[in-house]
Amino acid sequence: MLSNLEILLIAGAILVFLITLYLFYRSHFSRKLVESNIADSRSMLFDKKVEQGSLSFESDLKTPLGQELVILNLISMDKSNFDTNQVLTLLKNLGTKYSDGFFSYRDATGTELFRVASGINPGVLELNTETHILLMAVDLYMVPNPLKAFEQMLDFAVEIAEKLHASICDEARAPLSKQRIEHYKSKAQEVSRIKVMQKTP
Repeated sequence: MLSNLEILLIAGAILVFLITLYLFYRSHFSRKLVESNIADSRSMLFDKKVEQGSLSFESDLKTPLGQELVILNLISMDKSNFDTNQVLTLLKNLGTKYSDGFFSYRDATGTELFRVASGINPGVLELNTETHILLMAVDLYMVPNPLKAFEQMLDFAVEIAEKLHASICDEARAPLSKQRIEHYKSKAQEVSRIKVMQKTP
């Protein structure tokens, strides 16, 4: 017959095992959730199969990477839905144009720089949309100056966030850090170098 000490040791071992199992699966599912959020963000704005019209960038530019997206999320600080009327008014006043369920920001020449949509599937941003997340995305290969386009999108996000009391987050919906910003800038500069090399005979 087991002594009290042996019973306690067995119970302790079982408890440690269960805690380890819980921590492992929590980490696993959290990682899957982040990957799912990123995939959803990409498909909402750039997948040709999205039902709410063609939101994909189209280009004759052939690159080894295809697309290089930078995605920002603006998330309501208290997780309550944004006032959609306020959102649409802000976007209009800041120069974006509505197009098939999302908003497009273009430069003076009419070249599209980045897009804005709801961060909740299916991504459509209209007057009756209920969402606490706005998603902004730029395809670095599709803009004349990748670094400038990213910086414009970031400035745009800051202005919107201040007015809507939202937090600026990265593609994984983690708070946007200075290190992450520098990472995006480096990525934009690298894309610029690749584009120059492709144009060189």
